[in-house]
Amino acid sequence: MKIVYCDISNIDGPILQVRGVSGVGMGEQAILPGYGLAKVVKIQGDTVFMQSLQGSLGVLTTQRTEFTGRPFELPFNADLVMGRIFDGIGRPRDGRPEIQGEHIPVEGPVVNPDRRAMGQGYIETGIPSIDGANTIVRGQKIPIYKLPGEDVNHIVARIIRQARVAGQENFSVVFGGLGLLNEEYLFYREVLEDAAERTIMCVNLGSESPIERLNVPHICCAFAEKLALAGRHVLVVMTDMLRYADALMEVSNAQGKIPSRDGYPGDLYSRLARIYERAVNFAPPRGSVTIIGVNSVPDNDLSHIVANLTGYITEGQLPVERGRFVIMKCLSRLKGLVVGKETRKDHGPIMDACVAAYANALGLREQREMGFSITDPVDLAYLKFAGEFERRFLPADQNLPLDQTLDLAWELAALLPKRVMRIKKELLDEFWKGPQD
Repeated sequence: MKIVYCDISNIDGPILQVRGVSGVGMGEQAILPGYGLAKVVKIQGDTVFMQSLQGSLGVLTTQRTEFTGRPFELPFNADLVMGRIFDGIGRPRDGRPEIQGEHIPVEGPVVNPDRRAMGQGYIETGIPSIDGANTIVRGQKIPIYKLPGEDVNHIVARIIRQARVAGQENFSVVFGGLGLLNEEYLFYREVLEDAAERTIMCVNLGSESPIERLNVPHICCAFAEKLALAGRHVLVVMTDMLRYADALMEVSNAQGKIPSRDGYPGDLYSRLARIYERAVNFAPPRGSVTIIGVNSVPDNDLSHIVANLTGYITEGQLPVERGRFVIMKCLSRLKGLVVGKETRKDHGPIMDACVAAYANALGLREQREMGFSITDPVDLAYLKFAGEFERRFLPADQNLPLDQTLDLAWELAALLPKRVMRIKKELLDEFWKGPQD
């Protein structure tokens, strides 16, 4: 028998308190007829605190409340979701019919680490500074740090269009837009049209409820997990996680929670971890979920609480500055699991040599800026290498398969004398493209 409650004791922003309730669990979905859905966020005795997923404007204390006995769920059908756009509570926002299929929980549990298969396969983005120097492993979680003034939408769009798993056709992308401006939404809709056969979008606009914004990452991960369990490799791309954290702060303040550092709630770390830790690589024949989260960094301060906590949770970082990845600050902690094992044997050595040469050239540039004269032919070769490396390898507006990326690295390395390359002789003999000095 379904019990209907009509005794809302208090309405505080999106938080509704219902008295005299029993048999209700945390995270349970409730229905407010005429006002959409709500989710149980706190239980105190026989008083249940619900968070309305669409706001509480117009809700009266006599409003009917029906508890469903189930968590927040969405319909899912793998054959129907591709090319679709959903909002922050899973409703179609593309004008097409609702999905008919099985219902899946949105905020499911994180996969047991014992079921994860580490170091099996990698994601190609087509961008040399990622694929070559900071290879992303399937099942990895890694943020793109967006520095002030940077527009990374074109980089994200390029990743959505280009990303692939070498030798695999069963690849999908799930894009999550958090607090997007209207022009950003229109831009990403065009991106979806270019890759509709393999892409799903879940979008919350900046003008819409911040409560719905909190659902977007979980909806993306729920869709991705179902596709992965069906054998697909899925890349989840979300932008911007700072807006997620700001929405969390706004909603937490409305719930009366005591704020922590910089006004953010004390459970910010666990909230972010519940999203990023859903990245997983299942053992074959199942697929994988890889997560890239764009994170704005206020004032270029990586100690900002959101960027700082994200760094503890994730497995690397990809800062963007002036339209390219800052390779000296980039890091993929898991790349060693696949580089040279599932990629070409020269992958690790040539990329290490190029990054070391670039670092040396940056030091020479600094000396020259301080007034020192750079006349040694080898030093001049390093400076020339750095210029070409920045012009041809670092820009993010490229689409190169990994083999072509490594060939480009050898071509650039040929600008340096062979004797300065710290690479094994057998690899130099096989791949070297420059003069035999």
